[in-house]
Amino acid sequence: MTDDELVALYKAGKFKEALTAAIGENGKSKSTPTRLVMDKQAGKLRCYRGNKRVEKDAQGEWQLVKLLG
Repeated sequence: MTDDELVALYKAGKFKEALTAAIGENGKSKSTPTRLVMDKQAGKLRCYRGNKRVEKDAQGEWQLVKLLG
């Protein structure tokens, strides 16, 4: 699913569907996001696990942003 489609789901109030789509098939990782937040300045969704920001690395695994460097 593209970023634009995720943002559309989020703005439509379908938060669980957007989170499920963002997670994809890697839902069992310990760094899998538990919530999405809209970054108003960038206009993009940010994924968080607790209060830590997470993103997918080159292999498609969820990692803490500070570890991606």
